[in-house]
Amino acid sequence: MKRLLALVMLFLTLSAVQAYGESVPPNIWTFNDDYFTVHGSPEMVVSIAGSPEYDRGESSAALIQIMNQGKILGFESENEPEDANEIALSAIEQDMEYDVTTAVGVMASLSAKDAPLDIKTPPQSAGTLVSGQVSQPIQFEIKVWEGATAGTYPLEVNLTYQFQKDVQVEGDVTSNQIDRNILYQEVNESHNVFIIIREQADFEVIEVDSELLPGSSGILSMTFTNTGEETASRATARLRLSDPLSSTDYTAFLGDMEPGDEVQAMFNIDVDPDATAKTYSIKAEIEYEDHEGKTKVSDTIYVPAQVGESEDRGAIYQNPFLLAGGLLILAALAYGYMKRREGGSSND
Repeated sequence: MKRLLALVMLFLTLSAVQAYGESVPPNIWTFNDDYFTVHGSPEMVVSIAGSPEYDRGESSAALIQIMNQGKILGFESENEPEDANEIALSAIEQDMEYDVTTAVGVMASLSAKDAPLDIKTPPQSAGTLVSGQVSQPIQFEIKVWEGATAGTYPLEVNLTYQFQKDVQVEGDVTSNQIDRNILYQEVNESHNVFIIIREQADFEVIEVDSELLPGSSGILSMTFTNTGEETASRATARLRLSDPLSSTDYTAFLGDMEPGDEVQAMFNIDVDPDATAKTYSIKAEIEYEDHEGKTKVSDTIYVPAQVGESEDRGAIYQNPFLLAGGLLILAALAYGYMKRREGGSSND
């Protein structure tokens, strides 16, 4: 008879646990009978999955992983069961109490804090995590600022979830009329993860000198400087030209450029004969090797190149109205001069 009762209690206990797993009861606390109190809670550990390193200006994904390391720290009896029914109820409650370490409905959001980047993704769900479970990587799209300084930066991961604080059961086991109440506690907590913005070389053009005229070849000189934190090894500058400018000499070797170094490069540029005298925008980029020996190409640098007039003429030749006025003045002076000569000849 005792074996039969034990089997019935086990079956009812498993049924209760299964029913609990399928639906979360409301947070109502009305019963007086509470047979056990379990001390414990979820313990969340947050980390970055994959590489934490990014380049300035990079748009990429930060993968956040959450692990529940919840532990039961203590287990104590509250009310002693007085009969077989209460013994069965206390067994059901005892099994349910072990879920105190489960984090229910975990939501994660990512905050940049003082890191030089933008977070593009709203809060994401990590689901329910039992003790020992690790979430799937949660993806947050980020955009590192173009002017970001290299270094290590903390990002804040905010978690919200609930866990089972206490459990009560009441009812008649033999008729399977059992009521279960669960007291949930809501948790809001923050964790820091760290990303690294890599040191890298960056370039600017700080001086430009052009000797370009329509229909001829001329020298375009520009000075590059490394404004980044990393040495650019075996750097080569390369121009991308479009009409009316062209060249067979559009690369220049700059050598090794440490941070702050300035190097002058000179290019022989051909200008079409029908080119308009104005400032043209030339695209330049620098190919180099980083500290790992990997080949990198800089962002495009826009360089102004001035094409002058085809002849060295003064302002009077550049303005048709001034030119016409000047011709009229010269004609009037010539006419007056001729009249004076004619008058002088008559007097003679």
